[in-house]
Amino acid sequence: MTKAVFVVTDLGPGDGGKGGVVHAVAKAQRAHTVVKRGGAQGSHGVRTATGSSFAFSQWGCGTFDGIPTHLSSQFIVSPLGLINEATALKDEAGVVDPFSVLTVDDTCLVATPFHGIASRLFELTRADHPRGTVGTGVGQAYRDFTRHPGIALRVSDLRAAGLRERLYAVRDHVHGYVWPVVEDAEFLRADSADVRHELELLGDDGFVEYTYEQFLLAGTLTRIVPHDYLASNILPKPGTVVVETSHGVLTDRVRGFHPHTSAIRTLPSFTRQILDDAGYEGRVINLGVTRAYAVRHGAGPMPTSDPAMAEHLLPGSNKDDNRYQGKVRVGPIDFVLLRYAIAASGGPEAFDGLAITWFDQVRANGRWDVCEAYEDPQDTRLYTPTGDIRVPLETSQEYQAGLCQSLLVQTPRITSATLNPDSDYDTLYGVVADRIQSSLGVPVRLVSFGPTERDKLMK
Repeated sequence: MTKAVFVVTDLGPGDGGKGGVVHAVAKAQRAHTVVKRGGAQGSHGVRTATGSSFAFSQWGCGTFDGIPTHLSSQFIVSPLGLINEATALKDEAGVVDPFSVLTVDDTCLVATPFHGIASRLFELTRADHPRGTVGTGVGQAYRDFTRHPGIALRVSDLRAAGLRERLYAVRDHVHGYVWPVVEDAEFLRADSADVRHELELLGDDGFVEYTYEQFLLAGTLTRIVPHDYLASNILPKPGTVVVETSHGVLTDRVRGFHPHTSAIRTLPSFTRQILDDAGYEGRVINLGVTRAYAVRHGAGPMPTSDPAMAEHLLPGSNKDDNRYQGKVRVGPIDFVLLRYAIAASGGPEAFDGLAITWFDQVRANGRWDVCEAYEDPQDTRLYTPTGDIRVPLETSQEYQAGLCQSLLVQTPRITSATLNPDSDYDTLYGVVADRIQSSLGVPVRLVSFGPTERDKLMK
């Protein structure tokens, strides 16, 4: 039987460096499988010591080491994305047969291109008040499923009779709820061409036919397995499994900062449901991931955002600005938000350790800037007497929206620690571990001093 399952969870709004952590842990533990949950919207970057590099979305971050990927029932699949990613893996990364190391639960929800169009159009209706979205349609597909489950597509439908008719029905359903919103919206002039293009695509029967052909191809190439495959074929194997999650705790649908949230739940307790449903009773090791500095790709509260700091750190982020996700921002690491993310996940006891990524960038600057508290968080409904963010037993969209607005105007209290760039990894690891554990109450188990697995010190 599998002796341990490592669950890797981003403690921020995403972009924390999960890809490199998953790769390093899976390689070090000789994992036999990487199980994924969340959605096909991620860009989990991996760079190996042998020179391979790729931004994974639906394949797991152990792919370069031949570790199979299983897309769990909590994963939302993009069939078009599968074909595109497989092609890129072959042509750009030298993975000979990507589909040979991939299994997909037949109950996975499917995100169609029509959901992507809806996601992008809804973002454009917000004009210069963005919510922030990747625009792939993963979240929109999940929202549609919760409201109209009967029309949702599952991965098993890729091989079922009537797929063409189902796709037309999904397209017509999406068009039915998108058009009234778009018709009354006032768009930015700069977005007008994109709006026309998206609407033309949504109304194009030829695009539905193209989607149908691509979905048939994805269904043919993909190894689709029964829902009990995790319980019957993966967890009984001896060794280790790594669960790779998308999104981040601060984008959780309930605990995140409305409206800058995902449609799905992102807390590690929801990952645990996969294992419980499969009857797994072994050891679970929860790792929370954060960069050594704060990062946010897109709209949403980020009290420590510092444009001057961005000039030094963004060249290594590999992220371009775009209309949907928005601008990449960085700033000092925010312990207030991290304590909130940990508390929302169940408290320090919910995590066995933390992985601190991108410390090489901080080390190169010779200084570690940290936000331990905000200057004057006065709203006692939202903040504790010590200035931490409250985590009420029950919350609401209105409450989380109020918290979001409060965070938008908070002033961080920044302290700086001088670093000796000539210090060895062990010394710097001690500096990181002491400061993080004293502030967050969770031990540090990994610090990344560079892009590859050889640059990641684990203890």
